[in-house]
Amino acid sequence: MTSQVHRLDTGTIEITLSFPWPEVQKAKELAIADTVKVAKITGFRPGRAPRSLVEPNLDQSKLYSQAVQKLVPPAYQAALKEHNLKPIVYPSIRITQGEPNTDWTFIATTCEAPSVVLPTLKSPNFKSSPDQKPEAKLEAVLAWLRTESKVSIPDLLAEQEANHRLSRLVENVSSLGLSTEAYLKSKNLDVQGLKAQTMSTAKSDLATEFILLALQKQESLPNRQKVLDFLASL
Repeated sequence: MTSQVHRLDTGTIEITLSFPWPEVQKAKELAIADTVKVAKITGFRPGRAPRSLVEPNLDQSKLYSQAVQKLVPPAYQAALKEHNLKPIVYPSIRITQGEPNTDWTFIATTCEAPSVVLPTLKSPNFKSSPDQKPEAKLEAVLAWLRTESKVSIPDLLAEQEANHRLSRLVENVSSLGLSTEAYLKSKNLDVQGLKAQTMSTAKSDLATEFILLALQKQESLPNRQKVLDFLASL
C-alpha cells in the first residue's frame, strides 16, 4: 500500500490509498476463508463444508466488499501515522479505481483542527464599558475575538456540524407537529437559505470553540468555564 496526501484550500485533507492488485487478491482470499469458516451447507456441520462446495455460490461483490474492509481501515491508520495527521472527523472514503487485475485506489476525505492565531488581549482595539453586564461584556469580547483572531474552519467540519444541526431541527419541528415547509415559511426562508444560514452559524460557533481552546492552552486554564471567566474579567 502507498499513500499520498493532498491538502485543499478549504481545509479538507484528501488521503489517496493505493493497493497493488496482489494485495487485493490476498484480502479477497482472507474474505473467502472467513466465509468458509461459517458457511452452512446441507450435509455438513456449520463451517465444515469444503471450500470447493462453498466458493462457487459466494457473492463476488460481497467478497470484494469484505476485502475492502480488511484493506482500508489499517491502511488509513498507517497513512495517518506516516504523514503525522491528526484528523478530528471520521473519514469519508470513496473508491476511484477498483477493476480486476488493476491497482485499487481509494480517497479518504477528512480534516484536522484549524490553527488559531489570537490577538493581543490588551490590544487598544479592544474596548469594553465598566458598566456593562457580565453577559453582555462576554458576548462583546467573543465577538471581538472572532473578528481579530485568525482561524479558518475547514468546510468539511462546518458541513458536518451544519448537517447535524439541520437534522436536529427537522426532528424538533416534526415533534411540534409542523412540516418543514411550514417552518420555512414562518421564517421567510427557502431550503437553500436555511442551509446557508445554518452553515454560517456553524462556522461562527466552531470558530468560537477553537478560539476558546487556543486561549485555554495559552493561558494554562483548566477548562472552558475558566476561559469564559477569564474573558469576562478583561
